[in-house]
Amino acid sequence: MITLATLNEATEQEIFNQVSNHLLTQNKKSERNDKCVYRSPEGLKCAAGCLISDEEYNPAMDSFGEGTSWEYLIKRELIETDKHQFIIRDLQRIHDDYYPDRWQSKLQDFAETNNLQWTLN
Repeated sequence: MITLATLNEATEQEIFNQVSNHLLTQNKKSERNDKCVYRSPEGLKCAAGCLISDEEYNPAMDSFGEGTSWEYLIKRELIETDKHQFIIRDLQRIHDDYYPDRWQSKLQDFAETNNLQWTLN
């Protein structure tokens, strides 16, 4: 499992696989007060949230309001690496901008556009 601690060693394909499998298995947005969050009160995780282990997660990550984005977390130095920030940001947008019934087609399109293999575990 990819976490913040292992993110630097992960490939884009591995990140895509983990996030895709997570989203399609969970099949529900991670939200609090109708806003997407890394961790919901029910324990759901967003696309980026599934890359943060329970030990690494800090509730402050979800307390930045409109600034709660992967890039913002990097700037706030809550995440020590900016490697893969663009793929993570784009996968986060799929979670945030579309209902779960559209995720599979959006993820398939994302894979094709980014030369990634579409495989589900």
